[in-house]
Amino acid sequence: MSPPAAKVTVLESSEVAPPPGSVLESSLPLTIFDIVFLYSVPVQRLFFYPFPHSPGHFLDSLLPTLKSALSLTLRDFYPLSGKIRLRPGSHDKYELHYVDGDSVSFTVVEHDGDFDELSGRRGCEYARLLHLVPQLADPGNGRRPVTAVQVTLFPNRGVAVAVTVHHSACDGSSSTRFISSWASRTAAGSGKAAPAPALPFFDRTMIPNPSDVYSRFCSNFAVDAQST
Repeated sequence: MSPPAAKVTVLESSEVAPPPGSVLESSLPLTIFDIVFLYSVPVQRLFFYPFPHSPGHFLDSLLPTLKSALSLTLRDFYPLSGKIRLRPGSHDKYELHYVDGDSVSFTVVEHDGDFDELSGRRGCEYARLLHLVPQLADPGNGRRPVTAVQVTLFPNRGVAVAVTVHHSACDGSSSTRFISSWASRTAAGSGKAAPAPALPFFDRTMIPNPSDVYSRFCSNFAVDAQST
């Protein structure tokens, strides 16, 4: 018999951005390694942590630290706050554009499911984890968000932290470094010793584009989009 459907309650829906004025407007062109993921599904990562405390304790003590640490981390990884867009005046050159005020959606929910079962080594059906991961919104204005965060509270049992990232925005190594940096700052904000996070490197001019492979990839995407 299938377990009963879990009850999920949204406690907070907000936006987290780099500290105001801390990052200048910028654009990073997508390379041939990025453009191949333009229409792929995003990467979703889910982490479980024991937290045997009440919802009130979580909202008052841990949540502010999580959000402030994320804001500082986004200052260093600011493109993850930005949006993917077509470069103005171009029909196939995409870029990761950041402007002051861009942010990451941050949702906090309460879940009445079995924390130990969902986080256990035996695993569970993927469908039962869908409520724990955020989706990337489609604003419909030509600027696609690349990052979303959801924190799920299991009262008196634990917390799940999920990060969804558009694969064109960063590779696996960069995603791992971003999450590690956020974790380090959260630990430091909670009074625990944490190593200094390694800063990212954004220079895309080092990536070659032999025989204009980029444009050929884009042409293939256009054909595929018309045939679906």
